[in-house]
Amino acid sequence: MKKKVYVNQKGGSGKSILSYNDAYYLAEQGKRVLFIDGDEQANSSKSLAQFAVPGIGASALFSESPINLPTLPQQIVLLRGDAGLRQVEKSDKGDDELVTTLRARLAEIADGFDYAVIDTAGANSRVANALVVASDYAVLPCRIDPYSIDVATEVLKRIMFIQKKWNPGLVNLGILPNEYDTNSPAQDEWLKQLMSAYKQFVLGAFVTKRSAYREACGEGVPVWRLESESEDDAGKGKVKTAARTAGREVKAVFKMMQDKMENT
Repeated sequence: MKKKVYVNQKGGSGKSILSYNDAYYLAEQGKRVLFIDGDEQANSSKSLAQFAVPGIGASALFSESPINLPTLPQQIVLLRGDAGLRQVEKSDKGDDELVTTLRARLAEIADGFDYAVIDTAGANSRVANALVVASDYAVLPCRIDPYSIDVATEVLKRIMFIQKKWNPGLVNLGILPNEYDTNSPAQDEWLKQLMSAYKQFVLGAFVTKRSAYREACGEGVPVWRLESESEDDAGKGKVKTAARTAGREVKAVFKMMQDKMENT
């Protein structure tokens, strides 16, 4: 099971929307996907609710008790974000204990999946850090503005520290510019500055700002399946033109990451 974590300590960077679309993308490749919502706010869990494991949330991964997942028919299996994650965060266990327990629980269920896609909270938290430490690959979604870029560079340092001290095998897939407005001269300039300063850490692709992503999130479908509700937009029940465009774009980004993961 290849474990891929979306991480950024800044809220609103697009981790949840990208990660749940990524889970759908991998499932459509015939992969069996475990989705771990490591954020107690559970935004991605809402979009993937139909795939939730009854009675088992993401906090169970930090329990001393083994996890017995029921056999479920769907390609995506969700461990939803739950209030128990708050208790994990406040527990008196050391960071090394949290990581050891998490790795043990993941190892118990790994044989049933090809990929684990992990969403994390928008905070520099113990739970988020443990999920990064236990992963094989990390991707850092980042909006294109000075403050978001500054935060992203701090997260880069965090990932490098984890690679050095905790998990030398962790592969940093890089910063993924997200919600990029191609018509904004300011964002164009900020992206150039990001590429100039951190070229080796930028994925080499970006995700354009489009309202279709949030609409699809509300519908609980991947963006490329977002259907029109109006007869005026290509016909009711047809995939929206904007959603098709967004789907082609984000699928290309996911394929780039998948190729890197499978060839590393």
